[in-house]
This record gives sequence, C-alpha cells and structure tokens, in this order.
Amino acid sequence: MRHPELREILVPRENATRETVRAFLGARGVADAEGRTLTLLACVDGLVFDRLVGGGGVLRDEIAGLVAAALRST
Repeated sequence: MRHPELREILVPRENATRETVRAFLGARGVADAEGRTLTLLACVDGLVFDRLVGGGGVLRDEIAGLVAAALRST
C-alpha cells in the first residue's frame, strides 16, 4: 500500500460479490456483517493467490471452512 500505483487497484471496492457475501452473512445474523465480509473475502483472495503462485486448486472444504469461521460468533 506504500506504492500509489498499487494502492488504487488493491483498495477493497463495493461490488456484487461483496454485496452478496454481506447479505448472506447478515441474513444469518452475523454481527458486523460488513467487517466479516471484508475479512472473509480477504481470506479467500489470499487462498486463491497462494494457489496461483504455488500451484494447485482451491478445495471446496477450504472455502467451506472459511465461511464456517465467518459465521461463528466471537
């Protein structure tokens, strides 16, 4: 984020995916659905990036685990 040319493309934006995830979490009574949405999407992005760099695919169970964690109350 120290590089202005990267900051513009890396800043989270409002989009259909974010709206869908926020609605999904909110409908399930997750407190701070917005915060959990940002965290969940950052984790998914990180997992996908890891697999792009290291090879391999993202397993359904890995995504399911991230979603389950987002749904847990703190």
